[in-house]
This record gives sequence, structure tokens and C-alpha cells, in this order.
Amino acid sequence: MMKLILYFCLAIACLAQQVLSLSPTYGVGPEELEYYKEAKYFNCLRSNVQIPFSQVNDDFCDCPDGTDEPGTSACSSIGRFYCQNSGHKGDFIYSSFVNDGVCDCCDGSDEYQLKIKCKNNCKEIGEESRKKQNQAIEAYENGLQKKKQMEEEGTRVFNEKTEEITRLRKEIDPITQEIKELEVLVEQKKSEREVENKRLLDEKENKDKETADSKPNVDEQQKETEENKEVVGEGVEQPEIQTSELLDAISKGKDDINNNNNDNNNEDEDEDDNSTNSQDKIGRTTIVDQNNDFLNEDNNEDLDQFQKILKSFKSVKNSIYNFILPILPNRFVSLKDMDLGGLESELSKKRESLKEKENEIEKIDKMLKSDLGVNNVFLPLYNKCFDLTTKEYTYTVCPYEKASQGHTSLGKFESFNNNGKTMSFENGQQCWGGPKRSLKVNMECGGDNELYDVQEPGKCEYTIKFKTPALCSEEHLKVLKLESDHSL
Repeated sequence: MMKLILYFCLAIACLAQQVLSLSPTYGVGPEELEYYKEAKYFNCLRSNVQIPFSQVNDDFCDCPDGTDEPGTSACSSIGRFYCQNSGHKGDFIYSSFVNDGVCDCCDGSDEYQLKIKCKNNCKEIGEESRKKQNQAIEAYENGLQKKKQMEEEGTRVFNEKTEEITRLRKEIDPITQEIKELEVLVEQKKSEREVENKRLLDEKENKDKETADSKPNVDEQQKETEENKEVVGEGVEQPEIQTSELLDAISKGKDDINNNNNDNNNEDEDEDDNSTNSQDKIGRTTIVDQNNDFLNEDNNEDLDQFQKILKSFKSVKNSIYNFILPILPNRFVSLKDMDLGGLESELSKKRESLKEKENEIEKIDKMLKSDLGVNNVFLPLYNKCFDLTTKEYTYTVCPYEKASQGHTSLGKFESFNNNGKTMSFENGQQCWGGPKRSLKVNMECGGDNELYDVQEPGKCEYTIKFKTPALCSEEHLKVLKLESDHSL
């Protein structure tokens, strides 16, 4: 029993000796070493307290901020211990991890009481870490090179679009003038057409009136017929006029009249024959007269039909004219010589051309007035979209335009924030029982434009990360190289 007590006392004494033998700078980070230079007193780093320097690393927490015990776990709730990790990168751990039986530092310096034997594998870990750091540096340098290309492309496109919008604005003035001239000509042609239509209508009405006045009265026709009967004599019947005889008379009327004249000149025929010939002459003369009346009869329906045919021919002519017009050299075409249809067609084309140019000007002007970043580095992202497909959805981000989750809108582009490191999309589709959907795109340097890591930190409030060369900087590259050097 006495032996056990003796061994226990010796163990405590050894541990106490190890603690008492700790250097005052054990567990101190490189940036704070200057505050642990041996002196009569130690000033607690983050509190207005002064203690004897001998109390530093004595395994008793004297400073309220725990800075007097950088190498022990005495101030475990507030202190921190620095792992040297020679061959790798130095790092801090919580003071509570010191001598807890777990190897937290790759060099095992946190377990100096030998509760556990720690292997020093900092060299292997350091080599792997440096390999990753070198890859990161290489990727960053590649990103910087692509950023320069984006800046060059952005500046080139900006200048081209500036020239284009200037050219389009100059082209608008002559087109506007041509439209005004065409509008005047169209109105003139419409007025001329109205005048011509009125003239034709008046002419037709006058002609109809003249025709009606020239027609013989029915009573006069009947009286004339009775007189003809008296001339021919009693017992001579008036020949009936059949439709076939009428049509035959139209085609042969001239020959019949000539034959009648020849019969009158024949002196050798007897008196009975003369009587018969007189009858035939009178009958045929009556047929011819009636044929003439038929030919002179006003037929409004036929006239209207004829006018419709003429209009059809005119429409065909206009179609041919409008087809040929665009391929003719300007010197062969005079606007004043066009008919109304041609002028209206040309006016429609000019208005369409003007509208297209105005729309293009508006689109380019909107782009040029957008926040395009330093040296127009974001301009190559304009009118482009990027996708990220997860198990549930496909997320689409179109800078300067919109964002979506499948067919659901996550908002329209609002602005760049956080010094150009965040894109905001607002006023998306209304969330059931919640706000309108929105999206924050957090951008960072990368060798390519790529979306990753979508989250929903709040209801219908989404975040997504976006790697892009546009966010690479020379300053951050220097930091990466410096960190790599410190890990040696």
C-alpha cells in the first residue's frame, strides 16, 4: 500500500515538473510571440490585468481572457493552443483539447503529458496539402488569364455595340422621313381613288339616265306596228318572232337585208311574187329592228359582272407589280408611279424596318447602361444562362435577366451587391403561405463559369454559388502563394 502511494506521488511530481518546465511561449501563435518576452510582469493581452511573468503557463488561469495559459488547458473555456506542425501548416486548437488523450496536432505537440503517443505525420499531410494548394494556385492563375480574356471581349463588344447603336440612330432619320412621304402619297392616292370612283359613279348614272330616255314608249311601238299592218294590207299576218329566229337574225341579219334589196330590183317577177316579197321584207325588217332593240337594251347585271372581272385583272396586276418591285433598282422605281396597293405595301415595310431598329436600339441601350463591372468584365455573361441539375430540380441563372427552379420563377435580375460579388434576383413566383421567391448568387473565382451548392436558408429564399473567372484577382493570388509558403 505504501508503495502505491509512493508511485502516485512520484507521478504527480513528474507531471508538475513537466508543467513547470514549459516555456512561456509554448502554445503561442507566431503573431503574438512578441508579447511573451520574458519580463517581470505579464500584461494580459485582451484585458487590463497584470500578473507576475512566472505565472505564465503554470497551469492556473490568472488572466480573464486566458492569455496567460497558451500551452495548458487551464483556461479551457476561452484559451487557444497553437500547433507548430513543422512540415505542414501551423494552426490553432481549443485549449480544452490539450492533453485530452486525442492527437489534434499533426506533430503531437498538444499531448506532451504522454497520455497517448502521437505520430508526427505533418510531412505527409503537408505534402498533400501543398499539392492541393498548388492546384488551387494553378487554377486561380488560369482563372486570371480567362478574366483578362473576358475583359478584352467585354471591351470589344461594348465598343461594337456603341458603334452599332450610333449607326442605328442615324438610319432612323431617313426611314422616318420616307415614312412621312409615303403617308402623304398614300393619302393622295386614296383621295384620287375617291374622286375617280365618284366620277365613274356619276358617269354610270348619267349613262343609265340617257339610255332610259332614249327607249321608245310602249304605246308608240304599238302604234307603229298597227301602221305597218295597214301598209302590208289586210289578211297579211305578222310573222311570229321565235327565239331561234331572233338569234339567227342577229348572225345573218346583214345577209337577209341584202337579199331583200336584190328582190326589190328583180323586175321579171310577177305581181304575186312581189306581194310575197313585200311581206317577207316587212317581217324581216321588223325582226332586225327588234334585234337592234335587244342589242341596245341596258343590262346592269352584265355591266356589274364585267366591272368585277376588270377589278380582278387589276388585282392580279398589282400582285405582279408588288412582287417585281423589291428586285428592281431604285432608279427604275418612282413612288409617285405606284398604285395605292404598292404604296401601302412599301409603307408597311418601312414601318416594320423602323420598329426593328427601335427595338434593337432599346435592347442595346439597356445593355450598355447595365452594371458591367470593371473593364466590362461581366459583359460576356450578358444574354447567357447557366444550369445546375440536382436530384429534385434544374436551377437556371441568366445574369441580367432571370432565375428559375424548373418552371418556377425565382425572380428577375435586380442588381449586383457586395462589391460585385453577389447577384440578386427578386419578385419570383409567390410561395404558398410565404413570400415571393428570391435568389442570391454568391460569386467567387473559378477557372470556368459554373453553378454549385444551392441552398434554401429561409422559406422560398434561395442561395447558390457561382464560380467565374470574373471574380479572380491578383491580390488573392498573392495570398494563396503566401499561405503555400507558410506551410513549408
